[in-house]
Parts: sequence; structure tokens; C-alpha cells
Amino acid sequence: MKFLKPITFIIICCVTSLSAQQYNKDKKLKESETITTELEFKTKSLDHMLVVDNVYGSIDVKGYNGTKILVEVTKTIYADRKEDLKKGKNEIGIKSAQKGDAIYVYLDSPYSHFDIETGNFEYREFDNNYRKNYKNGSKRAYNYSLNFKIKVPKNTSINVKAANNGNVIVENIHSKLLTVHNINGAIDMNNVSGKTDVNALNKDINITYAENPIEESWYRSLNGDINIKFKNDLDAIISYKTINGQLNTNFDIEKTKPKIIKTEEGQIKNTKYKINVKSQFIIGKGKIALHFDQLNGNGNIKK
Repeated sequence: MKFLKPITFIIICCVTSLSAQQYNKDKKLKESETITTELEFKTKSLDHMLVVDNVYGSIDVKGYNGTKILVEVTKTIYADRKEDLKKGKNEIGIKSAQKGDAIYVYLDSPYSHFDIETGNFEYREFDNNYRKNYKNGSKRAYNYSLNFKIKVPKNTSINVKAANNGNVIVENIHSKLLTVHNINGAIDMNNVSGKTDVNALNKDINITYAENPIEESWYRSLNGDINIKFKNDLDAIISYKTINGQLNTNFDIEKTKPKIIKTEEGQIKNTKYKINVKSQFIIGKGKIALHFDQLNGNGNIKK
């Protein structure tokens, strides 16, 4: 991992031990501690964004009227042996960085990599090539979780991503962009507003808007339901695709015809026509596009 040049935003960090070595229900050793970090944007902008990357554990983000980002992370390590528990404590943590209008908070481990230039976070534990190059290539002998609780200025855009063993909760955020992705956990968003991009691969998505989106937004789930509560004055054209589900709404709707897309291929420019396979309908005046994409779940659009 590259070393970063010093940055000027404020960080106050402390670690408090919550429990000594204990056994959990699976007879594994367990030790937890709390990490607290205080961050502050170094720029004055309407485009501030908080980016959070987590792999094992939950993310809970709440908007408030303050100016700082207050991060509290509960780190828990599980292992069969004391030496593995100690190794997990030393290897797993969090880091933060800032570039431009964005602050990044992310898992720090031997298996992860963050690139400040691109803002990309990668988790490499299951990459065979990476395993060969990491120390002796042995598998991790401990388990861990990081559970984030974050308070953020309520007009801050967010981009939060989780993967395993935890849900993502977002409350009281009113910003330009809400990007929330989770693989094996649910997404619950309440009293929010802004352009939205959500994806929960295997669990449900539940959103209650304080104000309807005014820009194109996306809602995706592979094996879960998508439940969205909009305000009564929704003006949207809805596109919807599912294999083993259905769309339900209590809004008045107007059906539309499938779109025919013209494409040209080859040097002679052979023309082909493709019919859009997504169902479409209009609510209100159809001012913005909202896209629902599912495989095995139902979509519920309610007022």
C-alpha cells in the first residue's frame, strides 16, 4: 500500500477496550474494542461526500445538524487460539483519507487496498494470486467484524458499501447523491432525499423519502424485495424488469409502449432494431426516470 502525504483535515482518534478475552457461543475466543474518529472537511463546498467501505459488518449513517463526521466502529475479533486473536487485533482496523470534497473511511487489513488517486477500495482475500504473494499464503486464522456508526452533516452525499454479516441503515440525509450497496445484508433508508443508486444483492431494500428524487435513480436487488415510499406528488417514468416477481403500486399510472432502439453495426452500417424488454409506465407527469431491476423479488411503489 502506498504511503499518503499528510492531509490537513482534522482527525481525533481514540480506542477504548470494551471486553477482555471471552468465549462466545461457538467456544471461540472473542475480544471487542471501540474505535472513535472525528473528521472534518477541509473544503467549503456543496459537493461534500462521505465514502465508507466495509467487508464484514454493518454500517449505520445518520444525518445531523453539526459540521463534523463522527465515526464510531466496534471491532470484534474471533479466534480459537490466543495468538490468532492477537494477530487479528493487530491486523484489522480502519483508516481515513481525504481528497478534494470527499472523505474516505475504510477497512484497513492485509487483504484490502485503497487507492487515494482513484478512490477505489479493493478486498483481495479470495484472490488466489494475491494469496500467493501475501506472506506465506496461509488463510486467515481468525474472524472479525467492524460495525460502523457514523453521524454526518445531513446535506453530505454518501457512498457506502458493505458485503457480509451486516445491514446498511441510512437516516436523515438530504443531499445530492445517495449511493448505497450491500451484498448479503439489507438496506434501510428513512427520511432521505436525493438522487439514489441502491443495490442489495440478496436482501430487501426499504426506502422512505422525505422528498422525491428530482434526478434519474436506480433500485436493484437480485433476491430481495424493493419497497419504496414516495411523496404523493411523484412525477416519474418507471422502468421495471423482473424474472420471478411483480410490481405493485397504489399510484395512478399510465402505461407506455415499449421503446424501439435503433442500432447500426459494421462498415456498411447494417441497421437493427431492438425492443426494450423493460416494462414502463408513468406516474404523474413523468419528469424523471426511475429504474427498478430485480430477479426474484417484488417491487412495491407506494405513497
